Amino acid sequence: MKRYINIVLFVVITAFISGCSSDFLEEEKIVSPPINSYFTTEKGFNDLVNSNYTFTRTLFAGGNNFAPLVFFGTDLWTNGSDGTFIEFNAYNSGIQPANPVLWNLWAPFYQGIAACNTAISRAGAVEEMSESAVNQKVAESYFLRAWYYHILVMHFGGLPLVTEEVTDVVTTATRASEAEVYDQIVQDLLFAEQYLPVTQDDFGRVTKPAAQALLARVYLTLNQNDKAAEYAEKVINDYGFSLLDDYSRLWDVDNRVNSEVIWSIQFSQDERLNGSGNAYFLYFTPRYDLQPGMTRALENDRPWPRFVATRYYFDLLASNRENDSRFAKSWKTAWIANNESTLVGNMQIGDTAFIYVPWDIPDSEEAVLEQKYGVFDINDLYNGENPTGSRELFPHMRKYKDPLRPSINSGVGTKNVIEIRLAEMYLIAAEAQMKEGNLPEAVDHINAIRHRAAWPGKELDMEIAESDLDIDFILDERALELGAERLRWADLKRTGKLIERVQLYNTLGRDNIEQKHLLRPIPSNMIDRLTNREEFEQNPGY
Repeated sequence: MKRYINIVLFVVITAFISGCSSDFLEEEKIVSPPINSYFTTEKGFNDLVNSNYTFTRTLFAGGNNFAPLVFFGTDLWTNGSDGTFIEFNAYNSGIQPANPVLWNLWAPFYQGIAACNTAISRAGAVEEMSESAVNQKVAESYFLRAWYYHILVMHFGGLPLVTEEVTDVVTTATRASEAEVYDQIVQDLLFAEQYLPVTQDDFGRVTKPAAQALLARVYLTLNQNDKAAEYAEKVINDYGFSLLDDYSRLWDVDNRVNSEVIWSIQFSQDERLNGSGNAYFLYFTPRYDLQPGMTRALENDRPWPRFVATRYYFDLLASNRENDSRFAKSWKTAWIANNESTLVGNMQIGDTAFIYVPWDIPDSEEAVLEQKYGVFDINDLYNGENPTGSRELFPHMRKYKDPLRPSINSGVGTKNVIEIRLAEMYLIAAEAQMKEGNLPEAVDHINAIRHRAAWPGKELDMEIAESDLDIDFILDERALELGAERLRWADLKRTGKLIERVQLYNTLGRDNIEQKHLLRPIPSNMIDRLTNREEFEQNPGY
């Protein structure tokens, strides 16, 4: 049975032809093409498929995007001084169907699904391409549709399952079950796996290993651990991917194409193509510019302190820093003086202006350091586990660091975002094999990750044994390796640990989180448009 959603959700497809803006993925903006004939041409159909990528970038748009859904409400992040929509961290009554954050996820992803459906539906009419070439392009659309649906179903549960092009005004909708949505996701990805090439000429297009990697992620979510391990192993072993020797190189804006990237979402330094850009560089950046000797600079990012690590997360990052390089290589703790007008004492331009470290500095050591520069430690940010002060200054998570923006105060980021990378496949394989009882293989995969993370000469100190393995260890390792990479809420939910870990480590949300919070409410913007709104089921508790 066809399940359609209100046509308001599906912008006329010609609006989608802006394509996937990127330094690598070619695009051309088409204005109001005659779609019935244009999409039958090779160029027109390619433009249509390019449009399927456009809405992947809404995950990172500025303003009231849905970043609170993927960072707040877990064990790793709480709100900084400029945090908005903190109800998703506190799990309070502000989580209601009318909350705009929910619509900011729902609407553009369903628009992306609509674009994919149009490409799939029109593939049979393309006249200038071979069957194999058409299947390859259609496979990109199947992959992207699966990606959109997977994120939606994780947050909302059962969904209106729209799999055909919408050509008429439809004002009713019904929800498919969560199982039905996942069945469609797997079916789409299996098609993509069959017809996608191993590599693509345009960096940023999806590939066969990307489809297999997303299948591994989906199968792990479904607790089909044998298949999750199988697909993760295929990606690890069959395509020549390799972990970068230096973890810090993953976050280097000049190293966007590398051996660890399986699929990344593209942005551009061309302002005409970049839309609202990638805003995530803002959200983890403290107000360093308010400190003596400091002013805003491109290399330090523009501050908008939205997300700050919890005490639990900082303690985890700092606990093994003498052996594990990942904190040092993805967090900034020292700032260099760059503002002559606010220098203090004997400070000079180029000297350290201040440091902020997430561990306790002994008073005697702090007194010596304070003679040279500003000194802040974990006690300036937390009183025990409880946040203290304004939370506008803290160590800077720099995975989204973006020094290539057009100006110091620009909020439009240019940096590509790694959506799937090889290290995640090692972690998926390890978790799946652990659940299947294959502990030696699980340990090998964890140790591969930890060897790369080790400081030189500390590889043996980073190794684990079979007795170390359980789901909490896996979640901690995922936090160390993948922290801030938008997976945590889904990880805690799929492992059955969301409520437990929020109650343990999230001081703002621990007293409020309950079973209903395992799903988000369906946006009222969607339900209110339906003529059968009385029959459309809202998620329990909302």
